[in-house]
Amino acid sequence: MLKSEMQLDALTNTLRSYRECDPSVARAMPMEMYTSEALFDLEMERIFRQEWICIGRTEQVDHVGAWFTADVAGEPIVVTHAEDGQIRAMSSVCRHRYMAIASGQGTSRRLQCPYHRWSYALDGTLKGTPLMETPSAADGSICRLPSFSVETWLGFVFVSLATNPEPLAPQLDGAARTLAPYAMDDWRIAVAVDEVWPGNWKLALETALEGYHLDGLHPGPIADMLPSRGAKFIEATDRWSCFRLAINFESEFGAPTKPFADAMGGDDAIASPTVSIHPHVNISCSPAATTWLTFHPIDTGHTRVRGAYLVPPGEFERMHQTEGEVEMTTDAINQLNREDSSAMVGLQRNARSRFAEPGLLNEREEALVHFYRYLADKLSPDNEDQQ
Repeated sequence: MLKSEMQLDALTNTLRSYRECDPSVARAMPMEMYTSEALFDLEMERIFRQEWICIGRTEQVDHVGAWFTADVAGEPIVVTHAEDGQIRAMSSVCRHRYMAIASGQGTSRRLQCPYHRWSYALDGTLKGTPLMETPSAADGSICRLPSFSVETWLGFVFVSLATNPEPLAPQLDGAARTLAPYAMDDWRIAVAVDEVWPGNWKLALETALEGYHLDGLHPGPIADMLPSRGAKFIEATDRWSCFRLAINFESEFGAPTKPFADAMGGDDAIASPTVSIHPHVNISCSPAATTWLTFHPIDTGHTRVRGAYLVPPGEFERMHQTEGEVEMTTDAINQLNREDSSAMVGLQRNARSRFAEPGLLNEREEALVHFYRYLADKLSPDNEDQQ
């Protein structure tokens, strides 16, 4: 057995140990989990090329002709709102000579490759091939862009590269109930996020899985509103987890949200939920807004972070009618993300330390244990017969 295979076996065996581990005595994963190239390749193959991956919001394709692009496990994707009203997800690689036919987002009747101007309808059908007859596909069928499974859930767009993925929505029934008071299906993108953070994707997600870090990474108004001591793990399944943060309504940021919280009632009147959907989605709510982030692996040491600060339609209009409000909110979101990404720099730098040993987790970090169990289910040798 090669040395890399032995190391991979050791890491997956470590993941298996979390299945029966009592969360009260659980420890963090060893740092090799964040540096192993072999483990990264396995994650891409068994997780990001098989699971439902969140890539956007329905707001980005809310009318016929609208489209946007994304990347899923190295596959360039274009999501379109076609003339038949359907939202589709397709490969954005031209069927001629591999150029991407679209980049960013826009609105158009056709998608045209900038290389040789082959053009496609929004359902993926090849429509134009300048200076040549329109060819058939290699197997003789109508030439079109390969399509992928797509689902929308609470206004989020999910894509799966798998051939026949299990429907997403039934797996998230409990998460939908938790988030129901926020009615975020039609919430608007107030501030978009698209950054590259210098660290492993799991490090980014693990920070988002718990509120224990707030006092340390976000001192000032954020920690005053949502102090670490008010973080409490609530529940988890094999697909998602939830913790809540008690809101200090006497704080600078907390006071303006009290009317929204009072209107919600129940648990949401005193504590905001953060729901994480495996493998890479984090939805962190407050009474008047939601911070939504997704973590897309680039390599073992870099992660693309995409998402947005989402607000109800009325709040979106108010923000855009109030001078300086959008700019102030953007600055605040950027600062929050800088603070979180700064942790990744330090964690990734120390990942190869000879003296780094997994530490005992705090009770407020229990969601990490459930994430580790999810990784075990997807990557452990026990599941070889399911791959």
